[in-house]
Amino acid sequence: MNLKRWLLSEEEDVNSPSILITDGGVSTHLEAKLQHKNQEFEHQSLWSSSLLMTEEGRKTIQEGHDDWLKSGSDIITTVTYQCHYGVPGLEMVVTPTQMDQMIQDGISIAKECVAKTNPRKLVVASTGCYGAALADGSEYTGNYGDMDRTGLVDFHLQKVKRMMAQKPDGVAIETVPSLEECHAIGEMLQSSKLTTLKENESQIACWVSLACQNGTQLNDGSKLWDALEALRSADDTTEAKYIHTIGINCCDSLHMPALLEIVTRHMATRGPKRGIVCYPNSGEEWDAANDSWKEGTGCSSAHELVERLVDAVHVIESTWKKHTAGAMPKLILGGCCRTSTQAICELRVAVDNWEQKQAKY
Repeated sequence: MNLKRWLLSEEEDVNSPSILITDGGVSTHLEAKLQHKNQEFEHQSLWSSSLLMTEEGRKTIQEGHDDWLKSGSDIITTVTYQCHYGVPGLEMVVTPTQMDQMIQDGISIAKECVAKTNPRKLVVASTGCYGAALADGSEYTGNYGDMDRTGLVDFHLQKVKRMMAQKPDGVAIETVPSLEECHAIGEMLQSSKLTTLKENESQIACWVSLACQNGTQLNDGSKLWDALEALRSADDTTEAKYIHTIGINCCDSLHMPALLEIVTRHMATRGPKRGIVCYPNSGEEWDAANDSWKEGTGCSSAHELVERLVDAVHVIESTWKKHTAGAMPKLILGGCCRTSTQAICELRVAVDNWEQKQAKY
C-alpha cells in the first residue's frame, strides 16, 4: 500500500480499508521494557531515541516494533521523535554526524521489522516539536522563550530533509503545541530547500498532529481552528500537496470528540480534503519537574480508551455528512503516551468490526 495515495484517494475500494491503525505509546512501551531489566534511557534529553546509540538499544527498539505489529498495527512509527539538530547543549551528547546515523538507523530498523513481518505494513518517521528538543516540558505549554519563526523553520527543515532522504512511507510532525509552530511548519514544507526533495520523493506522505489542552485550544492557548487555518494557508490547493493528514495526538482522550468535530468541520468547509489522524494519550498528567506520571490522573484502561476512539470515529462520520457529501476522509487511529499493546489489540478488533459493518451498506 502507498500511504499517500491511500490517504488522498476518493475512490471507494472494498478491498481497501478506510481506517489504518498506528502504534501506541512507543517510548513508554520501551521504557517499560527497560524497567523489567532494571535499566533506563541513557540520556534523558534524547529519551527513547538514546536507544539508537547502542547495539543493545537497537535490539530493544526492534523488539518494541515487533510488539506493535503483533498487536495489529498497520503503521509503526520510528524511535526518532527526540532526534534533533541545533539544540543548545545537545551536541555535547551527540554530534550532527551521529544524529544523521541515528535517524538512518531508526528508519532502517522499522523497515526491517516490517519486511520480516508483513511488507504491506507501513513505516512513518516520527519527529517531535521544538519543545520536545528542549526536554523541559514546553511541548505541553508551547512556551519556547526567545525562539522565533525563522529558527523553528530551520529546526524542522533539518530533520524532515534527513528523514525523507531515507524514504519512509510517511513523516509525522507530532505534538505541535503552538500556533506559531504551525505557521513555521507550513513555511518549512513550502521551503525551496525541501520542495525539490519532496518532488523526488513524491510518494512520501506527511502528517501534522497537534497537541491540545482541552476541546478547543492548543497547549499554548491558541484556538484549534486558527491552527488549522495556518496549516491550510500553507497548503491551500484543491488537493493536499504538502500535508496529507492532519489531526490530534498526545491529548486526553476525553477531548477527542470535540477536537475532531472541529478538525472535520474545518476540512469539510474549508478544505482541502486530507486524512485525519487521532492518537490520544492515556490522559495521565506528566510531571516534568520530577520526570514521572502523576498518580490518580487520567485513564489507563485499554477498553475505555478504545471506546473513546470509536466514539471519535462516529463524530467524524456524522460531522462530515452534516457539512458535505461524498466519502468521509481516511482515518489513522492509535495511541500516544502510556497506550498499551493491549489497547492496540482491542482497537484492531473494534476497527475490523466497524469496517465489516460499513461493507454491508
